[in-house]
Amino acid sequence: MKNIFIYISLVVLIAGCATSETVQNGSYKYLYDYESRDLHPEYIVYHHADDSSTVFFRVRSSELLYARSGSSAPFTARVQIKTTMADANGAAGDTTVMNIVDQSKSSQGWLLGSYRVKMPVGFWNVLIEFSDETKGLVQPSYLRADKTTIYTSQNYLAKKMDINEPLFGGFVSSGTVVLVESKRNRRLSQPKILRFPGEAKLPPPPFSSAGPEMPDMTKATEEILSIDSNSVWNFVAEGGSYFITHDAFHKAGITIKTANDYYPEIKAIESLQWPLRYITTKTEHEEIVKNSYPKLMIDKFWVECAGNKDHARELIKIFYSRVEEANYYFSTYTEGWRTDRGMIHLVFGNPSKITRFNDSETWQYGEDGSAGLLSFVFRKAESPLSGNVYVLDRDPGFKQYWEKGVQTWRNGRVYSD
Repeated sequence: MKNIFIYISLVVLIAGCATSETVQNGSYKYLYDYESRDLHPEYIVYHHADDSSTVFFRVRSSELLYARSGSSAPFTARVQIKTTMADANGAAGDTTVMNIVDQSKSSQGWLLGSYRVKMPVGFWNVLIEFSDETKGLVQPSYLRADKTTIYTSQNYLAKKMDINEPLFGGFVSSGTVVLVESKRNRRLSQPKILRFPGEAKLPPPPFSSAGPEMPDMTKATEEILSIDSNSVWNFVAEGGSYFITHDAFHKAGITIKTANDYYPEIKAIESLQWPLRYITTKTEHEEIVKNSYPKLMIDKFWVECAGNKDHARELIKIFYSRVEEANYYFSTYTEGWRTDRGMIHLVFGNPSKITRFNDSETWQYGEDGSAGLLSFVFRKAESPLSGNVYVLDRDPGFKQYWEKGVQTWRNGRVYSD
């Protein structure tokens, strides 16, 4: 059933300079633990003009509490979205406060809308605090808004043509007609679209001497998109990745990736079989993929690991929850579970501590000073295709830990968590 998207009337209040600073760096424990949060709002920042930008948001209506003040009153959700700006030096800028009263709950829908914020040219740290006032819950999100040029990805807005919905996450199913607009680039010549066919290879294990394979910009097929009278371009996503840019050097633009119909959720058979490659042998995995009934082979693998069907269901739930978390947090020009952070997250689970810096993350398993302390360092890699690429510092010493983690799963036990 198609999701029902709820568009709402917005009340926006613009306040003066904010006193709080937006700080994303620091130490965390549950940074990438999806289930530890009750609210999962998503955002898109679109630079539609030099002096202001638009923030699109959505959250599942099922995550909000709809209550009523009396027996005859309608069920209502009350939401506040507070957006605080800070420049690259940490100096506070404007605050935007939006209050929403919604009576249109749909169990399969989204609360979706947009609002404008004052945002001059430059680089901005953005703190968005999403509050369900009935529940008394606040979920902060930290975004980075790069408005230093007109070519960055946030200067483009991609939508699904059939439902005219902003493309949250940057992924669409094959065959989708994608609309793209860029108001700050509308006076330039038509944009180019580069297509990278196929799928990215799985990253090498953490003890390998080789790093993950990056898309080769020189091997992409290239064409020019035609522009219509409304300065909107369109194309059909037919597999692989697409990079749309006005930059002559192809250093900045927006990436759109095709995936299965349910992404980032794991429902299709192909979504079940490929992540298993991390904990199966090459022969085992080929038997699953080439079999006429891969689901039966997948079930057989898990039952053999677990020893019985009930325990196998527990392992399956945890393993594929980690796949979905990886897709939600680590997606780049490929699915999140195919990245270095996704690989470590699947096998080892949520770290004891994550220390985050501007250009790196350190994931720690175990307590400080303990003999079994294991740390993985991921360094941010510059890529025109995504600002979410982090590459693991590989080390031969990780071999014993990796083999232990894989064998733990194969012995029917969950590593970490």
